[in-house]
Amino acid sequence: MKRKITKILDVAIHSINLILINYALSNMMALFRSSLLYILFFTSEMWVFVQYRKSIETLSNSKTLANLLLVICAAIEIGLLYFFGIVSGKPIPFKL
Repeated sequence: MKRKITKILDVAIHSINLILINYALSNMMALFRSSLLYILFFTSEMWVFVQYRKSIETLSNSKTLANLLLVICAAIEIGLLYFFGIVSGKPIPFKL
Protein backbone atom coordinates (compact mmCIF):
# COMPACT_ATOMS: atom_id res chain seq x y z
CA MET A 1 0.00 0.00 0.00
CA LYS A 2 2.80 2.40 0.89
CA ARG A 3 4.49 1.72 -2.46
CA LYS A 4 1.25 2.55 -4.29
CA ILE A 5 0.90 5.87 -2.45
CA THR A 6 4.51 6.70 -3.32
CA LYS A 7 3.85 6.01 -7.00
CA ILE A 8 0.70 8.13 -6.98
CA LEU A 9 2.58 10.98 -5.32
CA ASP A 10 5.41 10.63 -7.85
CA VAL A 11 2.95 10.77 -10.76
CA ALA A 12 1.28 13.85 -9.26
CA ILE A 13 4.63 15.62 -8.85
CA HIS A 14 5.65 14.73 -12.41
CA SER A 15 2.32 16.05 -13.69
CA ILE A 16 2.56 19.36 -11.81
CA ASN A 17 6.13 19.83 -13.03
CA LEU A 18 5.07 19.12 -16.62
CA ILE A 19 2.28 21.68 -16.46
CA LEU A 20 4.44 24.41 -14.92
CA ILE A 21 7.48 23.83 -17.14
CA ASN A 22 5.42 23.66 -20.34
CA TYR A 23 3.48 26.79 -19.34
CA ALA A 24 6.79 28.63 -18.95
CA LEU A 25 8.09 27.23 -22.25
CA SER A 26 4.86 28.27 -24.01
CA ASN A 27 5.32 31.79 -22.67
CA MET A 28 8.89 31.83 -23.96
CA MET A 29 7.68 30.57 -27.35
CA ALA A 30 5.22 33.48 -27.49
CA LEU A 31 7.91 35.93 -26.45
CA PHE A 32 10.33 34.74 -29.15
CA ARG A 33 7.77 33.95 -31.87
CA SER A 34 9.60 36.10 -34.43
CA SER A 35 13.04 34.73 -33.56
CA LEU A 36 14.91 31.52 -34.25
CA LEU A 37 14.85 30.88 -30.50
CA TYR A 38 11.21 29.88 -31.00
CA ILE A 39 12.44 26.59 -32.45
CA LEU A 40 14.53 25.93 -29.33
CA PHE A 41 11.61 26.48 -26.96
CA PHE A 42 9.22 24.48 -29.15
CA THR A 43 11.54 21.47 -29.29
CA SER A 44 12.16 21.77 -25.54
CA GLU A 45 8.43 21.63 -24.93
CA MET A 46 8.06 18.54 -27.10
CA TRP A 47 11.05 16.90 -25.37
CA VAL A 48 9.46 17.52 -21.96
CA PHE A 49 6.21 15.91 -23.18
CA VAL A 50 8.10 12.82 -24.37
CA GLN A 51 10.11 12.49 -21.15
CA TYR A 52 6.94 12.87 -19.06
CA ARG A 53 5.18 10.13 -21.02
CA LYS A 54 8.16 7.79 -20.65
CA SER A 55 8.43 8.37 -16.91
CA ILE A 56 4.70 7.87 -16.32
CA GLU A 57 4.72 4.71 -18.43
CA THR A 58 7.64 3.39 -16.37
CA LEU A 59 5.94 4.25 -13.08
CA SER A 60 2.53 2.86 -13.99
CA ASN A 61 3.44 0.07 -16.44
CA SER A 62 0.53 1.29 -18.58
CA LYS A 63 0.76 3.03 -21.94
CA THR A 64 -2.93 3.90 -21.79
CA LEU A 65 -2.61 5.68 -18.45
CA ALA A 66 0.52 7.51 -19.62
CA ASN A 67 -1.27 8.73 -22.76
CA LEU A 68 -4.38 9.70 -20.81
CA LEU A 69 -2.40 11.70 -18.25
CA LEU A 70 -0.44 13.39 -21.04
CA VAL A 71 -3.67 14.50 -22.73
CA ILE A 72 -5.10 15.72 -19.41
CA CYS A 73 -1.93 17.71 -18.60
CA ALA A 74 -1.90 19.20 -22.11
CA ALA A 75 -5.54 20.24 -21.67
CA ILE A 76 -4.73 21.86 -18.31
CA GLU A 77 -1.83 23.73 -19.90
CA ILE A 78 -4.07 24.97 -22.71
CA GLY A 79 -6.58 26.06 -20.06
CA LEU A 80 -3.87 27.98 -18.21
CA LEU A 81 -2.84 29.69 -21.43
CA TYR A 82 -6.46 30.53 -22.23
CA PHE A 83 -7.55 31.80 -18.81
CA PHE A 84 -4.31 33.33 -17.51
CA GLY A 85 -2.84 34.22 -20.89
CA ILE A 86 0.78 34.62 -21.80
CA VAL A 87 3.31 36.95 -20.31
CA SER A 88 3.47 40.11 -22.37
CA GLY A 89 6.75 41.83 -22.92
CA LYS A 90 9.78 41.95 -25.10
CA PRO A 91 13.36 40.79 -24.72
CA ILE A 92 15.71 43.49 -23.47
CA PRO A 93 19.45 43.13 -24.16
CA PHE A 94 21.92 43.24 -21.30
CA LYS A 95 23.96 46.41 -21.01
CA LEU A 96 27.52 45.97 -19.83
